[in-house]
Amino acid sequence: MSFRPALLFGGLLLLALLIEYTIIRQPAFRLRPELPAAVALDLLVGIPLLFYALVVRRYRLPATTVGAVFSAMLAVGFWLVPAGQQQYLQWGRHLLVLPEGLAVVMMAVNIRRLLRAYTHAAQHSADFLENLHAAFTAVFRRAWAPLVSELAMFRYALLSWRAQPEVGPGQQAFSTSRESGFRALLLTVMGVSVVEMVVAHLLLSRWNATAALVALLLSAYTLLFLLAHLRAVPLRPVLLDGRRLIVRTGFMWRLEVPAEAVLRLQLLSDTPAPRRHLLNLAKPLLTAPNVLLTFSQPVAVAGLYGLRRTVWQVALYVDDRAAFARQLQAATRPD
Repeated sequence: MSFRPALLFGGLLLLALLIEYTIIRQPAFRLRPELPAAVALDLLVGIPLLFYALVVRRYRLPATTVGAVFSAMLAVGFWLVPAGQQQYLQWGRHLLVLPEGLAVVMMAVNIRRLLRAYTHAAQHSADFLENLHAAFTAVFRRAWAPLVSELAMFRYALLSWRAQPEVGPGQQAFSTSRESGFRALLLTVMGVSVVEMVVAHLLLSRWNATAALVALLLSAYTLLFLLAHLRAVPLRPVLLDGRRLIVRTGFMWRLEVPAEAVLRLQLLSDTPAPRRHLLNLAKPLLTAPNVLLTFSQPVAVAGLYGLRRTVWQVALYVDDRAAFARQLQAATRPD
């Protein structure tokens, strides 16, 4: 996979921000009302469009990632532009909450249908995230992956503390976090993030209250995501369901293939070198992979917010890799 489009976008982004900063520092910026409008247009329209053209289309990312860039540029705008010239950025903040409001209304109108569809799906599967996808697909005729990902994040972060691992009858589970130090490492990252959030908020609040609030909300969202990941990983182990292999990395990645699609299983002692058709599913676990699966044909891996990767190899971590290798080999044997 070429990194040139991403590097080009990064270079153009830095250049654009430097130009905007230079314009904002000019005395005329406070005197000419068209200049704040132009800066807001560049940040909230120009840069997201550039991201879509150079990154989203090239790497086939979900279009919702443009919304994340829009949010980031809105935060940058409140940080750069003086408080007296932020009227156009305020319009952008209203646009930011519009999709969330529409999503809430859409769910409220269809809540009974969604609950019925989810209950029906849950009768056949213990996988919360897949059942949620199935419910949205049944009701709206599409998966609404970004919204489902957001709901899953809130559920795992706030409502999963008494939940049992998502393992159905007859499925063999292989944990991915008990021996790796994942929990301790992620809690450390979260602790550092809390300190950074408090310090950044105190510093920004002395300069711009709106920028401090935006940065605080983004930091809180990040902490909520990390908390959801912390809970989802032990609840969503790797599974062998008869002759089907289901690889899950928290709620971030999911791969389901027939066991016979695994051409080769290799036990690893080190992280393999990055390759175009290799996906390292151990990276979100903050550990090195200890198993490498090579498939007989390209397989699709589903990620958050509708992200999909097509790969030939997957590197993963399981606590008991010897047992996993034995059971996978047994699942591929003919009857």
